[in-house]
Amino acid sequence: MSVLDLLRFKKRRAPENRDEEFRVEDRGYEKVLKYGNITYSKLKGKGIYTGEYWDYFIPVAYVFGAPRVLLIGLGGGTVAFQLSALMRERLRLDVVELSKRAVDLSRGFAPDTGANIIVGEGAGYVASTSRAYDAILLDAYTSSSIPDQFLQRKFVDDAHRVLADDGVLAINYAMGMMGMLNFSRYTKLLKERFRVFRVNTAVFEGNVILLCSKKLGKEQLLSRIHGNMPRSSENEFLKNNYNRMDEL
Repeated sequence: MSVLDLLRFKKRRAPENRDEEFRVEDRGYEKVLKYGNITYSKLKGKGIYTGEYWDYFIPVAYVFGAPRVLLIGLGGGTVAFQLSALMRERLRLDVVELSKRAVDLSRGFAPDTGANIIVGEGAGYVASTSRAYDAILLDAYTSSSIPDQFLQRKFVDDAHRVLADDGVLAINYAMGMMGMLNFSRYTKLLKERFRVFRVNTAVFEGNVILLCSKKLGKEQLLSRIHGNMPRSSENEFLKNNYNRMDEL
């Protein structure tokens, strides 16, 4: 979800979180999954990249040669599709999505990803799983906000526990009004367990990726991304933005 969506949200409050409020809009040149008036997923034509914040999760997977990834928040499947299309058999992808309706819609929204999809609550899954992951990608929203359980110390501690020694937690963080108010407190909490970097996404979008690394510093992260990520115009753009990430 982007800050542009949050501005629209202010004009017309999104409905309560009911599965029936999800819908797909196919405009020909792009397809979007919406919840109320907020865009949760987007695909542009038959391409892999969107030019928006979803793309900025892609370099995180390339920190690892054969990544074990947990995605929290499927939406219509944009990120799951991107990673599976780019990394194919090298990727092991588990996805946790709270809404069964979103899971059902995702099957016609994005091409099949081969991901293991779990219908359930993401923080609870992380607390209970015995699986280990190289990367956790958090893209969970209820209307305009990250659900409160993901902003608490327990989730941060649980994520740290299930990640590999060099693992990374990446969070789509929308810098709307509540996001800005909570930013200092949340990043302080994250820094108790991780080295935290801020990656700015598309200009005017307002989202940032909080890249939380258990062990790797900026140069190590960038070295792996540049070494593993194939060269293309889209990938070079993403790499350049990662080059400018700041440690908080």
